[in-house]
Amino acid sequence: MKFQRTYEHEDSTEVWSFDTDKFRNGPISVEIKYKDGADKPKNWNKRAKQSRDDRRNARQMKKINERNK
Repeated sequence: MKFQRTYEHEDSTEVWSFDTDKFRNGPISVEIKYKDGADKPKNWNKRAKQSRDDRRNARQMKKINERNK
């Protein structure tokens, strides 16, 4: 079974292609198209930094919640 999913972001469009006959656990290809004027490296660095900060905050909140039990 083949199908595609399209994800629209403010600066890009992602098309995820799936084929369950070849691989059942995820997409077989991902195509990313950037919109005009998108600042690619700067945007990726911001996303990576935000992701790191989110994981750090989650770890800290987990420690606080474990102490309060």
